[in-house]
Amino acid sequence: MKHACLLIRTLFFIGTVFAVRAAWAGGCLCNYTPATLLEVIDGDTLVMEVSGKRETIHLAKIIAPRLAPDPQSNGVWCAAEGEKATKAKDYASTLLSKASEITLDEQQRDESGEISAVVYIDNISLGQELLYKYLVIESDRTPDWCG
Repeated sequence: MKHACLLIRTLFFIGTVFAVRAAWAGGCLCNYTPATLLEVIDGDTLVMEVSGKRETIHLAKIIAPRLAPDPQSNGVWCAAEGEKATKAKDYASTLLSKASEITLDEQQRDESGEISAVVYIDNISLGQELLYKYLVIESDRTPDWCG
């Protein structure tokens, strides 16, 4: 009986340690979705394989400059926007090509079937890295790439 009590206390202690450790770790990527890069379209749009399917992924809450004028848009476009767009695409391509792990979080599918998600490269947000380099803006701001 004494050994059974000791065993139960030991197991309880080990279980408590693991429970506390799991709660403390909080930043676990256990629920993130793994993805494989197929193509970088521009600074905020990627084509990835997610769960065996080819998906277009837009960086959540990020707006990148356009590579070329959009004929369907009446918006202003200038060469400076095109240059910044090329830098954003190249920087995203470089980071993604060097990544040992790409994961997605906070995924939302829009009406056209495309996904908006936070993309992590080795546990670092791709969108934040582009923001730090001033290559993109947050989506709640109005872009003024030519001003």
